[in-house]
Amino acid sequence: MSRDCRLTINGKIVTAAPGVTLLDAALQGGIVLPQDCCTGQCGTCRVDVLAGAVDAAGTEERGSVLACQARLTGEAEIHFDPVPSVMKTGGTVTSVRDLAGEIVEVVVEVTKPVPYLPGQYVKVEFAGFPARDYSPTLTLDGLREINQLVFHIRRMDDGIVSAALGTGIAPGRKIKVRGPFGHAFLRRGEGRIVLVSTGTGFAPAWSIAVAARLGQPHRPVHLIASARDPRNLYMRPAMDWLAKHGVTEITMAASGANPLPPARHGRATHFLPVFSPDDTVFACGAPEMVAEVRTAALAAGARFYADPFLPSGGDIPLGMKIRNFFSGKPRKTSPVHAQIDALAESLGRTKT
Repeated sequence: MSRDCRLTINGKIVTAAPGVTLLDAALQGGIVLPQDCCTGQCGTCRVDVLAGAVDAAGTEERGSVLACQARLTGEAEIHFDPVPSVMKTGGTVTSVRDLAGEIVEVVVEVTKPVPYLPGQYVKVEFAGFPARDYSPTLTLDGLREINQLVFHIRRMDDGIVSAALGTGIAPGRKIKVRGPFGHAFLRRGEGRIVLVSTGTGFAPAWSIAVAARLGQPHRPVHLIASARDPRNLYMRPAMDWLAKHGVTEITMAASGANPLPPARHGRATHFLPVFSPDDTVFACGAPEMVAEVRTAALAAGARFYADPFLPSGGDIPLGMKIRNFFSGKPRKTSPVHAQIDALAESLGRTKT
């Protein structure tokens, strides 16, 4: 029988059997690593391997691995960046506003402030709808109240949640929030910050850019924001804010059609700068773009952080199924229909 291995985590020592994941080894020793999906997709559990024997399971990047996938093969030492503890809170939607094209700004007032780092995400459950992952950000003039969460969401006609923005999801709608999660957040450092985003991947990029300009003004910022449909280049006011705060390297691009100047035609990756080992690169949005930027950044030896926007999963809550069944049929308002709506609402609050 193989002997247990010693694993040092941020200076604390635990023991675990060879072959267990770093995440499980930590939990067995009473240490909770940052985590979310546990499938190797979200990146929340990425840790630095300082020494020792670890099977990276194909997740190695610049000496870091995903703790939910990498396995202990001998004595090792790892480190993770401290992040705010995951918490739960409730809140109420206070504003739903169209920004441009399909993009909607949703502002929520929360019962307790959510301490997230710029670039992290939270799980949001609008009452009666399945939970979704959204990146808290700022209004396009760079503002946010401490008891608010601001989200940029693309409204999709076939979206279970997004199609209801402004109708089923309107001011007064209750929500639940859990988080924060994510590894692609702003850290203290030196060197240039490069932010590449597609669609509402601009939300975490914008949060990082503002925090960098206000908190680390010595670091140059190079930002690329793109969309397929030029009507979804909703970030133009934010670009004006950045320009006024000393950011000179700004590119907006649309790949589907020629956008209005100063935006350019093409994909985000057509406008990447030449990376260097001193750069810190963030890619937020479409997984294909994230993968392409990752390859270029790591080849240059740059630090790289990813926030891929993956398709949402999960079943439709029973309450919403009831509401959908009746919503497609003309009907008059009656006490019976009011009872059906109330039933759907109460059932929809059950977490899926």
